[in-house]
Amino acid sequence: MRSVLLTRACAGALALSLGTATALADEPLPEALSGLLQAAAQDSPQRFAQAVSLVSLTHTPEQILAASEAFGQGEAARAALGMDPAPDEDEEPAELAETGAEDDEDYSLINGVVTAPWWLARLAAAGQSDLWNGRVSLGVRFDSGNTSREDYTLGVQVRRELAQWGFRADIDYAYSEVNNVVGRDNLRTRLRGEREAGERFTYFAAGDYEQDRLSSFDWTGFLGLGVGYRVLTNPARTWIVRISPGARFVGEPGNGTQTNGALDLGSDIALQLTETLSFTSESSLLLGENSRADQLFGLNSALSDLWSLRLQYRYRHEFDPNPGFLRGDTRTDISIVREF
Repeated sequence: MRSVLLTRACAGALALSLGTATALADEPLPEALSGLLQAAAQDSPQRFAQAVSLVSLTHTPEQILAASEAFGQGEAARAALGMDPAPDEDEEPAELAETGAEDDEDYSLINGVVTAPWWLARLAAAGQSDLWNGRVSLGVRFDSGNTSREDYTLGVQVRRELAQWGFRADIDYAYSEVNNVVGRDNLRTRLRGEREAGERFTYFAAGDYEQDRLSSFDWTGFLGLGVGYRVLTNPARTWIVRISPGARFVGEPGNGTQTNGALDLGSDIALQLTETLSFTSESSLLLGENSRADQLFGLNSALSDLWSLRLQYRYRHEFDPNPGFLRGDTRTDISIVREF
C-alpha cells in the first residue's frame, strides 16, 4: 500500500511539474544565483564547476547557460553540465541543412526527453512565486502517551495558495531503531485540492492516509468532499473552517479493513507574528466510528530567506481507543526547514 501511495504522489508531482515547465522555460536565472556563478568563475574553474552542479539541482541547463554566457563562461558551463561544445556559428551541419525543419522537431523532442528530470526542479523554482511554495524538513520527534520515544523525521510539503484554486500535499515520515529493532515506522500523507466558490466559500476534495506498524491499527485513511468558509482573508492573518463528509477506512491487525461513514470538521489558522516569526494552528475533528480529534500547533522562525527553524506540537485524542491503549498522544517535533 505504501509503495502505491508513493508512486501516486510522484506521478502527481510529475504531472504538476509538466504543467509548469513551459511557463518556466523562458525565465532568467535569479540575480543572486547569477552572482554566485560569476564569483565562483573568478575564483577558479573547479569552484565554478561546483557552483554549476549546485545550481543545476533547482534550475535548468538553459537558464544556467544563458547566465554563464553573459559573463563569458558559456563553454565552461557546458563542460560542467556534461553538454557538447556549442557548434561554430559560421558552419551549418550538413545533416541539418538537408533535413531542415524535420530535424528541428526531432531535436526538440530529444531535448524534451533529456531535460525531463529538470521538470520537478522547475516546479521547485516556481515555489518562489507568489502562489507556489514548498518545504523540506529534517528533525527529531519526541512522543509521549501510548509510546515514549525519540525518532528521526523527514517531511515534504508542496502547496499552491488559494487563488481561484489551491493545492496542498504533505508527506511526513518517522523512523527509529532501538537495539537493531524497529521502534517507529510511521508514514502520513495528506492531499487537498480546493477551488473558490465566491468571495468567502470554497469547495474541495481531501484525502488522508496514515500507516503505523506499531500502533493499534496497521493503517487508516479518509476520503471526503466538502465546503470551506474563509473567516479571515488578510495575508498576515488567515482563518478557514471546513466541513467534509466522506468515508473512513481502518485496517486493524486480524480484523481486516473496516469502512464507515465519517464527518471531518477542520479549522486552519495562520498568523504572521513578526517579520521572521509565524504561527499556525490546524484542528481536525473526525466524527464517526472510532471518532478522534487532532490539534497541531506550529511555530516557524526564519533564519534566512530559505532556511528556518520549526517547532511543532500535536495532540491526538481517540474517543474510543482499543483495549490497552490510552486516549491521548502528544508529539513534539524540532526540525530545520529548507523552503523552495
